[in-house]
Amino acid sequence: MVDLAGMHDGLRELDPQPLSRPELYDRIADLERLRSRVDERLMAHKATLDSLGDAGADSAVVGRSVGRRSERQAKKDMVTARGLAEMPALAESLAEGRLNVEHAAIVADAAEHVTPKVAEALVKTAEAMPADLFARKAREFVGKHTSVAEAEERHAKQRTRRAGWHTTHGDGSVEIHARFDNATGEQVLAAWRRRTDRMWHDDGGRNGSPDDVRTHAQRRADALAELVCEEPADGPVHPKHQVHIVWNLDEPTAAWLDGTPLPDSVLMQLGPSADVIGHLFDGAGHTLWQGRRKRLATEAQWRALIVATRGCNRCGATIDRCQAHHLHEWLDGGGTDLPNLELLCHTCHGHAHRGNRGDPRRRRRRQPYRAASPPEQHQLTT
Repeated sequence: MVDLAGMHDGLRELDPQPLSRPELYDRIADLERLRSRVDERLMAHKATLDSLGDAGADSAVVGRSVGRRSERQAKKDMVTARGLAEMPALAESLAEGRLNVEHAAIVADAAEHVTPKVAEALVKTAEAMPADLFARKAREFVGKHTSVAEAEERHAKQRTRRAGWHTTHGDGSVEIHARFDNATGEQVLAAWRRRTDRMWHDDGGRNGSPDDVRTHAQRRADALAELVCEEPADGPVHPKHQVHIVWNLDEPTAAWLDGTPLPDSVLMQLGPSADVIGHLFDGAGHTLWQGRRKRLATEAQWRALIVATRGCNRCGATIDRCQAHHLHEWLDGGGTDLPNLELLCHTCHGHAHRGNRGDPRRRRRRQPYRAASPPEQHQLTT
């Protein structure tokens, strides 16, 4: 029998104070692996409890009463525990510390939309990146493994589950939550991002210090309040604040950016709107060219970058927080054409212009710039 009480007391005796920085790195790595092992064993016990089939409390109830989990997290843990029980490779990777319980929860959630056997293919990808970046990869994976019929069924379920609720805290502040189907949610997010970005420019934008006025989170809250309570006129809609739909001629239906099929029935719900932009490809794709004539990316190039990267190319931040960055600097002769452009969030963009100093996780080796040749239809005849 494992002496859990002795292990608990042993951990209390670990003192970080006398350790050097390298020793702290090693200790933290050891504790992270230990935590993954504990999480794997905890989820295994929860899965066993849920499989008993008697009238006793399930793991969600126990998690709330013993672990003081929120109801939402307790139910999420049930899904994770079931997924780990159904996917041995995922459980082994968690136990060995090659990924953490956040990764496991994402894979388990993916298994709810496809099958555990299919979702288990995500384990190697999960082991190679942080959980926030992996979440986007997992959504794209699920989208590509979803049929049109499944997408329609999922959309119908999303419609029945739509809800809005709020919590009033003791100090009088109000916390608002909402759940939408994917079509409605994309339109709401597009409007929210557009209003938030307008406020960022009003606060100083590219040449000022907007976060000295209010943080990004505060700006998002203000934008939501303005959207709900007012309806001021907006200017032209930037591509990063629009809903993007991709359609390849060799595919039977359109798709969202993450690859999930977009059934015609859902597409019709979007209706004609300046906030909804379609991208038509011939299967091989098209090259957009602007060259050295302008520094800023065109809206067409923005749309191509959004479809290609779905967000910040370094940290995975959403497109509403991104700017178009020249891999080879404009002032150093870099062209404003797609091979020399990438999307970076405000933070990563700042690191890039400072030579990637600061956060070592964002450092990467710069590739030499090779100017792309313009397509034949843009070449001048002499």
